[in-house]
Amino acid sequence: MQTDPKEYKDFESSLGFKINKLSKALKRYSARMIDEYKVLGIPELFTLNVIGDSKKQITIKDICSAHWADQAEISRGVKKLIQLHLIKKNINFKDKRFSLLSITPTGERLHKDLVKKQKIRNQKLLQDFKRREVRVLQKLLDKLLNSSQKYLIFN
Repeated sequence: MQTDPKEYKDFESSLGFKINKLSKALKRYSARMIDEYKVLGIPELFTLNVIGDSKKQITIKDICSAHWADQAEISRGVKKLIQLHLIKKNINFKDKRFSLLSITPTGERLHKDLVKKQKIRNQKLLQDFKRREVRVLQKLLDKLLNSSQKYLIFN
C-alpha cells in the first residue's frame, strides 16, 4: 500500500527537513564542483578551504571545530592532501603534540579556483534574494547555529 504524500505535510514544513534538503543539494553541487579533481572528496574540500582561508598555520583540531567534523575523517583528508602536495605539515614548537598545517603554492592555486567556484554557486543560490535579505538570512543562520550548539549538541 502506498502512502499519500499529503500525510507528510508537517514533516515537509519542518525546519530540519528544509535544512537537510538544502544541505544535500549543496553537497551534490559541491561534489560536481570538484569533479575535475577526481582524488578529492568533500572532506578534503572542507579541509583545504579551512587551511586556505586561514592566515596562520592551524591544527587538525582547528579544522574539526570549524566544520564540526569527525577528527578521524579530517585526519584522513589531511594525509591525502599532504600526499598530493596541496598542504604541508610543520613542527609546532609551542606544543609538539599537534602538527601545524599550511597550504602549499599548488594548494593555494587550487584553493583560489575552488573559492571562485563557491562564489558562483552562492551567486546562483542567492540570485532571487535582495542584498538586505541575504544579510538577514546570514544573521538568522548564525543565530540558529549558535542555538544548535547551546541546546542540541551534547558535549
